[in-house]
Amino acid sequence: MARHQVSLMINSTFYDMFAEYLLFIKEIYPELQKICQKHDIDLIYRDVAFSVPKESFNRGIILQDLRYIDEDRTFFICFRAQKLGWRPCPVDVGRMVLNEYPETVDYICNVSITELAIMHALRPFAKCVDGEITQLPPVKHSLFYFRKPDYLEGLSDEQKKEYVNLSNGKDKEVLDLEIAKAKDLIFDTKEEFEDNDECDCYIDIREYDSKWSDDLNQKDMMMEYVREYEKINGVSLDYFVGIHKEYVCEKSHGGLCDLTYENTDLKEVIIEDILNALKIEFPENFA
Repeated sequence: MARHQVSLMINSTFYDMFAEYLLFIKEIYPELQKICQKHDIDLIYRDVAFSVPKESFNRGIILQDLRYIDEDRTFFICFRAQKLGWRPCPVDVGRMVLNEYPETVDYICNVSITELAIMHALRPFAKCVDGEITQLPPVKHSLFYFRKPDYLEGLSDEQKKEYVNLSNGKDKEVLDLEIAKAKDLIFDTKEEFEDNDECDCYIDIREYDSKWSDDLNQKDMMMEYVREYEKINGVSLDYFVGIHKEYVCEKSHGGLCDLTYENTDLKEVIIEDILNALKIEFPENFA
């Protein structure tokens, strides 16, 4: 039985997803790792933000995000909610990005980095390798988890800041529409895959619930995630905290918890989704 190595990385907006990031790194990944080691599968947990230095953060994070997806196109794991996230402008896209991924020129200013990653995972995407253009196939297993907006009811405007698009009037409507269009792309691609008998790529989509707790704090959740990542990878992330702490409001209070899918702990659902995908990819390891 061959031994395999598989990378797992969450592709999502960041500041509104502390609960999901924490759930994944603190509970899901360790449990999956234990199970997979028994089946000769080594899991690697990636986070693109921790591999890019501050001085080249904007340009570097785009390139590294796409490269990490290509490093192992077995899984694409994406959490989406009600916030579009960062939309790169031309100054954020360096020559290295355009040289290696020439198609990104079509998306600059038009999509967020999360939407760019989604398209890179779901659609054939051109990549320049050793001077030659290669058409990358879709990722084998794309897992999408959409957070329902019910948690927003009763939140103050201050509490909502990191969870919704903040632009007023038409601008906000445009940003919300971009999220809806990306969601439609996912559902349409899933249908295409299922209708194609020769396609061996899979898309799973879950829409989950969450609850708001005033006892939580964004900064505390971010620091807990950092500590867990340091523990897993044996690295210091002081520079990461320096990059992000200015964006996390010191006075912010409240956060999300109790993530569930159809009354089942979301943790258990995600673990089952990933294990089912691994069984499809490496059936001999689970025989």
